[in-house]
Amino acid sequence: MSEDKILKINKRSFITVCAILISFMIMVYVMTFFIEKGVYDDNNVYQFIGGTGYPFWKFLTSPFRLFAGSDGLKVIVISLFILILGGSFNVMNETHGIKALISFLIHKFKHRKYLLLYIVTLFFMLLGSLFGIFEEAVTLLPIIIILALSLGWDTFTGLGMCLIATGFGFSTALTNPFTIGLASDQMGLQILEGFWFRLFIFFLMYTLLCIFLTIHVKTIEKEPSKSPTYENDQKKLAIINPDESFENYDHRVLKIYAIFFLWVLLAIVLASTIPFLQNFTIPIIALSFLVGIFICGLLVGKTFKEVGKLFWSGVLSLLPAVIMITLAASIKFILEDAQIMGTIIRQIVNWFTGSSPIMGILFIYLIILLIQFFIGSASAKVILIIPIISIIANDLGITQNIALLAFIFGDGFTDLIYPTNPVLLVALGISSFSYGKWLKKTILLQLVVLALTVGLLILGYYLGY
Repeated sequence: MSEDKILKINKRSFITVCAILISFMIMVYVMTFFIEKGVYDDNNVYQFIGGTGYPFWKFLTSPFRLFAGSDGLKVIVISLFILILGGSFNVMNETHGIKALISFLIHKFKHRKYLLLYIVTLFFMLLGSLFGIFEEAVTLLPIIIILALSLGWDTFTGLGMCLIATGFGFSTALTNPFTIGLASDQMGLQILEGFWFRLFIFFLMYTLLCIFLTIHVKTIEKEPSKSPTYENDQKKLAIINPDESFENYDHRVLKIYAIFFLWVLLAIVLASTIPFLQNFTIPIIALSFLVGIFICGLLVGKTFKEVGKLFWSGVLSLLPAVIMITLAASIKFILEDAQIMGTIIRQIVNWFTGSSPIMGILFIYLIILLIQFFIGSASAKVILIIPIISIIANDLGITQNIALLAFIFGDGFTDLIYPTNPVLLVALGISSFSYGKWLKKTILLQLVVLALTVGLLILGYYLGY
């Protein structure tokens, strides 16, 4: 068995990410001495408590105590999900399942590489837009990166086709149950109300992303060394050995793993669309991977013990991800445990109440952009902030649809840039792509998106959306 893993946490990326997260924890700890305590009650009414400060021992133990808090179970579930992912992809790689799938795609689209780029990008955008998929897309990231490398591109292209595409889809939601679904219900809207404008935005952002990726791949095709991951990609190419003929692959293995991915995709769709399953999306997908990969391993000729060893080896390679996820969750935990989260939200709301409709729209957008830095969960923000935003929209003469659109934009696109988003950090970690390089490579795209979304919100207001 190869010592190298397709799915693993790069040591340098791990250290960098942990340093960033610990710095944010320290910053939040300092904030507790300058911000007075206050909370929102069950009726979303702000209650002033008063007082400042946070015991140092609580700060030091926050990464441990959070497991007894409201997010503890979520952190455990996400961690287990990532570990199961690592084990599953190691089994798949070592039993040549990845090679079979990639070989088939290359053989099918070897003369239509750009068409494949656009199809894969659209597929992942639709997953995010229709079903609210984002965290789950990480499960398919390794194979998309390998596909990009095998087609002569780089790791960033794979991240673009999968991670960025899914984030763009989530941010241009058509029926996303975690934003459109939950928020519409609280704002008295129908899920398909305003669908036409959101559809226009979806295809506008899809076109922007395709242009961005096309420019990137054309650049590295002319000069591969311009890729931000050129050296690491050469090492990855040595592992997947693209010099081997992609014409020669086990068709039986291909069928087994193709069915496996259809099984996982079905689990994603069902868990995202069936109401009583939506609270268990990640556990359902994790279980689908766990059961499915062992069945696949047995079907391709491995014993249960052999599959178990391969699986465990993959789990060990992703253990550092648990630390990263825990540190990210600790930031929000400290804010809530110190009882300053409510005061921060209250102060932000007070800044812009009574402004003009246009300023009100941009204010709502700003609120979500700021809160998103600390609370990544869309459903958590729906519960916390949507009732407040709805009231502000009414006071400023803004339609609920525009307020909802501002919420969707602020909640989604920042998932691809904020270092407090554990999904982004894990994706970059397993791709051996540093956060600094990511920021440098995507910052222009993010600025264009920011300008476009501001323009779209203002356009929507004047169109009476």
